[in-house]
Amino acid sequence: MSDKQTESSPLEREVSRRGLLAKAGKLGAGALVAGAVAAPAEAARSKAQRVAKTVPTGGTVTWALEQDPAFIAPFGATLTASRWGNEMMYESLLEWDPKLNLKPAIAESYKVSSKKSIDFQIRKGITFSDGSPVTANDVIYSFNLQAAPPAPGTSAPTSQLPAIDHLEAITPTAVRMHLKQPDARVYGYIAWQRYSSIVPNGIYSTKNMAVDGIGTGPFMLKGTYVSNDHVNFVKNPHYWKPGLPYLDAINFPIITDEQTRLAALRTGQIDGATVSVDGAAAINGAPNVTVLHGLTAAFRELQMTIKPGQTKPWYDKRVRQAVNFAINRANIIKQVYNGYGQYSGVVAAGYGPWVLSDDQLQNKYEKYDLPTAKSLMKAAGVSGFDVTLTTFSTPNDFAAIAALIKSDLSQIGINVSIVPQDTASFGANNSAGAFDWDLTARGMRGDVDGYVAEYHPAAAIYGKWFAGWAGNKTVFRDIGNGRITLDPAKRLPIYQDLNKVLADECLEIGLVSVSKWQVVNTRLKNMYVAFTDFNTGLRNAYVTK
Repeated sequence: MSDKQTESSPLEREVSRRGLLAKAGKLGAGALVAGAVAAPAEAARSKAQRVAKTVPTGGTVTWALEQDPAFIAPFGATLTASRWGNEMMYESLLEWDPKLNLKPAIAESYKVSSKKSIDFQIRKGITFSDGSPVTANDVIYSFNLQAAPPAPGTSAPTSQLPAIDHLEAITPTAVRMHLKQPDARVYGYIAWQRYSSIVPNGIYSTKNMAVDGIGTGPFMLKGTYVSNDHVNFVKNPHYWKPGLPYLDAINFPIITDEQTRLAALRTGQIDGATVSVDGAAAINGAPNVTVLHGLTAAFRELQMTIKPGQTKPWYDKRVRQAVNFAINRANIIKQVYNGYGQYSGVVAAGYGPWVLSDDQLQNKYEKYDLPTAKSLMKAAGVSGFDVTLTTFSTPNDFAAIAALIKSDLSQIGINVSIVPQDTASFGANNSAGAFDWDLTARGMRGDVDGYVAEYHPAAAIYGKWFAGWAGNKTVFRDIGNGRITLDPAKRLPIYQDLNKVLADECLEIGLVSVSKWQVVNTRLKNMYVAFTDFNTGLRNAYVTK
């Protein structure tokens, strides 16, 4: 494998000890990974379908979460970790398979009834985990809450919401979705499921949704979520997919320290976890574990706020561009991710054809060019300044990237003070725009528009992040046209143009997309690294006795 990660498949890659450790600079050679080698997800699923009657059922899996979800309410969460905490119990009208193909879920069918309306037929006999049937009123209630997330959610994710005007019940088991205008984002938004969960009508008035919940997913809560400790699930006896789930239960202890996760993997106390590339290198070859990796939609990004009534050096585009050219992304990939990574623009690397090419990013838009950076600072009349960079306290790669950025920017006179925050505090401050610079992570989006929606004044978050920005008519035009252009062939050049303009504006500076590494006990089968950056494979996973 080359120094740049170029794969884009959402399916997992199994890694030999020789390849991983040589890549990580730990060893030149070594034994192959110990234990049974699991098949790629697609092959594993195909095999499971062929021998469905012989797939072992039952058992409990313990999967460690590396970040606290902060809360597990289905609406208004800004943290990917919140979805890790609730994805086993919540679903939407549509879903994606591992290759991001659109599939029916709670809705067994749908049809476009006019240019601005879509009819969804709820699957016959489908129920929530408490046994109550899913009705049109439940769907209407859920979409209303998506548009106005109750506490503890915030309005920040509503920038991902398509142009949905309202829903109406056609029958007790069918709804018509009325759009404000034709909107190409709607199907992906629903299938992504991160913000489009369906819940029972009125549930927010009867349960504390920060720690509780009911959905249609393959598992249901056991007890409630306990912050910084655990969230546990048991099999949903009413699940609508025949034969699933295979497991009786999944426990999610929250273990933020990687060394603790690695030790628990070695002793078999947990069956799986996400780890860093160094952690994967350290454990690879240990008995009874398999190392998986794959490029995900998550990428690291430097965000800046531009607020009205204030004057900060980076409000000048030339200063933002100087910051961009002063950051050595190749060094980040080498030092933090041991060579496994890829340059990313404002759209996640690997997100189909919607991205700028790696060549364009490396050699033009994100080129490491210190002389140009210094020249831009001089042209802006800025010799240097102090700035606070807030970031996540875990996982460890954020601290490592922040330290490298601090070092890089010191070469152009910028003194960066790094302030790590717990996930809940960071998420709340980011949503409120209560920061100058954030080193953050972007995750999966249901549609390419999800990566650029915040740049449009109509987005709720725009006023909190960019209200002081002079704006860019090309940005506004491209976002508006991209949303209403239903033909993918016609949409593509719009977003290719938009990516270039945003790469020049540098309001949010893309850094690197990274491979996600997961270690599983060899008894855990059918797991894969999802491009969405969720742990979706656990829905169909099973264990051998």
